[in-house]
Amino acid sequence: MPVEVKRKPNESTFSLLRRFQDRIKKSRVVALSKKGAHYEKKKITRQVKKDALRRLEIRRKKEYLEKIGKLPFDNSNIKIKK
Repeated sequence: MPVEVKRKPNESTFSLLRRFQDRIKKSRVVALSKKGAHYEKKKITRQVKKDALRRLEIRRKKEYLEKIGKLPFDNSNIKIKK
């Protein structure tokens, strides 16, 4: 997918650059390379379940520590209706 632009006779370098940039945009080279740069594979089912169990265990432990008074009560998740 190389993009090639040749200079026309009596063409300024600015207009050549502008034509080159337009060609790049139309060929979608930059867009496709950016799209592939942040690709993350999906987690496998076992890993998803393992993460869910870990979060559940942390939540239970935090609730227990709040109940026995080792942690201060966190009321940030309580919503007040007006």
